[in-house]
Amino acid sequence: MEAGVPLDGAQPLILAWQFGCSEVGKITLDEWLRGTDALRISSLPILATALRELDDLVIQNKEPVKRPSSSAASVTRRTSTNVMKTQELYNKSRYWDYAQDADRAFGELYQFCFTLSKPPQSRNMDMETATALWSVLLSTRYPIISDITTFLNENSSYRGANKDIWNMVYEFCRTINPNLDNYEDDAAWPTLLDDFVLWKRGKSAGGTNS
Repeated sequence: MEAGVPLDGAQPLILAWQFGCSEVGKITLDEWLRGTDALRISSLPILATALRELDDLVIQNKEPVKRPSSSAASVTRRTSTNVMKTQELYNKSRYWDYAQDADRAFGELYQFCFTLSKPPQSRNMDMETATALWSVLLSTRYPIISDITTFLNENSSYRGANKDIWNMVYEFCRTINPNLDNYEDDAAWPTLLDDFVLWKRGKSAGGTNS
């Protein structure tokens, strides 16, 4: 993309989230104007910087960039022709808010992506779309999602993901250890995740026996 924003990965989703987009892959003029105004984006390279910093914080789970001190941010230098103020490249008020609780910010993005990506009149997202989004959104924070998406790709009986499945996959990744040692058979997980556990345990047992 001209702005330096990759067309794959999470940054297009972050852009849609920040601009309040209502359709995948489309930005209306009103959404663009409201989004760039809220973030005070003055150029495409600055937009690319903003998205990259949000990607690092919310998706890659990196430490936030250093916040300039209030004194540094308000320094004013006078020259013979103008007044120059030290200021941020764009409005980072949202960024600093997200940095207070990056997990909460990730949860907001995750919920937004379900509403954005499912057909407007449907309660479900097709499984191909869901697995692609899970790979993009969850793989850095929760590597177990790689096994879940492999399982789903091998089992075509699961056709779609409703809001409950969408939320429970996130909760499973967030709370269950990759080796499944804290998974409880009598917990109220959806059948899809119970089936995944049986599949993964079978794979592990097969590898051990071999």
